[in-house]
Amino acid sequence: MSAKDRFFKKVQRNNSIVTFGQKSAEAEIREFTSRMDDLADQISQWFAGTAIGVTLSTKYLHDLSTVGYSLSSGICRYDITTIHLQNGDRFVRIIPEQLCKGAELGFVIMHVDAPGIHQVFYLSMAPEAGWFIRGEHQSPKDNAIMTEDRFFRAVDRLA
Repeated sequence: MSAKDRFFKKVQRNNSIVTFGQKSAEAEIREFTSRMDDLADQISQWFAGTAIGVTLSTKYLHDLSTVGYSLSSGICRYDITTIHLQNGDRFVRIIPEQLCKGAELGFVIMHVDAPGIHQVFYLSMAPEAGWFIRGEHQSPKDNAIMTEDRFFRAVDRLA
């Protein structure tokens, strides 16, 4: 085997090794953007055929939390889906904020606004799939898996 063949075999082997708990910033960003797309699809399905308006858009996120996460990648700007729900003068905005916030990955803020009321919820990626949700004044240790029921309780003011 030539030195060149050994080199590329070693590159392939090293690139395929993923140490438990360690992912590249690029992989985490891909996961974050993919999960936001999946969340947008799920929410769109939940509200399909109703009077609630669902608007999906793309936010160009300048995410400084990724700079220290993987210095070699240099990625700190990427496009990600945002979700806006509206029912008359009531609305919900689901806006991705950053990849890393403390121990949480995929940090998203959900604003629920109705006349005289403003509520904030925090979402973050659950380890395997789905999302965690918690109220504004709760700590990350109070995160709960966001089920359909929990989501609709959180956005109740939209009705």
